[in-house]
Amino acid sequence: MDGIQKLEERLQQPFFDYQLETLQDWETNDRQRVCLYYRTGAGKSRTALALLALRDYAEAVVVAPPVTHQAWQELGTTMGIAVKTMSHATFRMRKTLLRKDIPLIADEFHLFGGHDGIGWKKLDRTAAGLQAPVVLCSATPNYNDAERCYCVQHILDPASCRGGFLQFIYQHCATEQNPYGQMPKVTGFLHYTDAAMYLASLPGVRYLPDPHEYEIVDIPMVSSVPEEFERYGLNFRTNRIMASVMEKNHQRYRLNLTTSEGFLRDQVYDTLNDLIGNAATQVMIFCYSSMIAEAVKASCDRYQVNSRLVTGDTPPQQKDAWIEEFKRRQVDVLIGTSTLGTGTDGLDQVCDMMILVHDTPDAASRRQVIGRILPRGIDTDASRKQIYRLTFD
Repeated sequence: MDGIQKLEERLQQPFFDYQLETLQDWETNDRQRVCLYYRTGAGKSRTALALLALRDYAEAVVVAPPVTHQAWQELGTTMGIAVKTMSHATFRMRKTLLRKDIPLIADEFHLFGGHDGIGWKKLDRTAAGLQAPVVLCSATPNYNDAERCYCVQHILDPASCRGGFLQFIYQHCATEQNPYGQMPKVTGFLHYTDAAMYLASLPGVRYLPDPHEYEIVDIPMVSSVPEEFERYGLNFRTNRIMASVMEKNHQRYRLNLTTSEGFLRDQVYDTLNDLIGNAATQVMIFCYSSMIAEAVKASCDRYQVNSRLVTGDTPPQQKDAWIEEFKRRQVDVLIGTSTLGTGTDGLDQVCDMMILVHDTPDAASRRQVIGRILPRGIDTDASRKQIYRLTFD
């Protein structure tokens, strides 16, 4: 490989300044492990493969969500790298073994799990034994807490994490006593404002902060949950008493949002209809539960709204086809679950409004989904973007 300029010729597109800084730093040192801590849509895939191409690797293993596999393989072909893709689930399998002389790219780092998880433990062991580069990819500000920082740091520099996670917490974090377990509660970092800044400070971490500011506008709705449900946990739809707080919270959303026939309640549909009718562009609708997403789709079909539904059960090729229809403005409304958080670049060009019909309890997952409609690349103007959320009293 003749260097960065040759890669730009192959890609027929120049690298951004922050990518050039990463590549130039890589050319001037012998570091074998790096974490691309870039905001969503900043080109982690191109940068990761370019790092390997600069060291003349012709093969690479990429652990990534299946929906992104084809894109990884095509990008690898462009750069002269034969990319073998696998899902995080496949990587975790005991029978999955990797050659020590082939570099590894670990995309969507949070999907490997925490320090006690099978996925991260295997990744940590694999990285320690590789005689080739390891590139971690992590979007900002998603999924970054003290444990995530520890997991990244332990792979990049195991010697700096002697003593395990508990020692890491006491060394770097502010804590308070946890009355329910031995692991203390982390309330912050001792010398950094937050986990993002700590992670960005680590050697081998290439950081690109997220400049986008947005506001979620809450739309209060009147609850339709029966009194017997709240008082006794009795759900007449399922003829059962709720067995847990988690089940009760999930069923409360269903009662508030949907009818027993599987459609949206009139109040909910009318609200969505008003929002969509006033939108200047196409609209994305997010639902944490696929069952509620299906109810949104059923109501759209009932009133002949041109829409598509994408969930975790949607085959990858079908998902790609429907998203392409949305990007070509052949579909007015794209309904989806958390699967929209990965492998859906380009939606920001056609969509300025997102409606959180059934919000996720995970703030990081919410930010990743919303990030799909925020500007990409060097564009930092998010003033046109509108995010609404339905709430119930």
